[in-house]
Amino acid sequence: MIAGLGLGLWILWISGSTPARIATVLMAAVVLLPTAALVLSMARRRSEVLVIEENPGEVALRGSLFFALALLIALVGLVLYPVALGVAVLRDGVEEGSMTMFVVSFLVALACLPVLVMVLLGKYRLNRLVITHDLVTYHGYRRASSAPWDALDRVEITPEPKVQMLISGPETEIQIPLGLMASGPVPLAEYVDDLLRLPNRRPGKLPTN
Repeated sequence: MIAGLGLGLWILWISGSTPARIATVLMAAVVLLPTAALVLSMARRRSEVLVIEENPGEVALRGSLFFALALLIALVGLVLYPVALGVAVLRDGVEEGSMTMFVVSFLVALACLPVLVMVLLGKYRLNRLVITHDLVTYHGYRRASSAPWDALDRVEITPEPKVQMLISGPETEIQIPLGLMASGPVPLAEYVDDLLRLPNRRPGKLPTN
């Protein structure tokens, strides 16, 4: 499949059509950027970096901006690819199976377009973990889950292949995909566990001597 895709992109590139070359670049971005983001998220599993943003009354541990941008650019590429390819096929006469590629990519673009529109409307936002003195909230790209500290008693990292941090209690659980976070799994889990066990260190309350 990968070899077939590479051959198809090579044929588009050597066709000499400018729209075909634009389509080649778009599809290369669709394939390469998410792959690079995935590799980076796997490498971050050993990272010792802890990215904290302090705001009045709260701290935020943000998600990976590179991962989010890679997915966004790939989404834009999927939507624009059939446009460039369609011009190459209909105007410049690029053949060699390009019409089939156009039809398939057009259907994929139709499926992806509503998601892109929702992103532009702000329905999807960069994920982040927000901590206040009383509450822990994980904001995913679309949904949020939260729980008061009093309902939580454990912080753990689940094993591969789905590496995530669980902040849980007897009746609640917050799941945080660690591959999407800017911080390394271990320092992030240790930081949250420290706040769980030492309430005076939580934002919004001064430590006592």
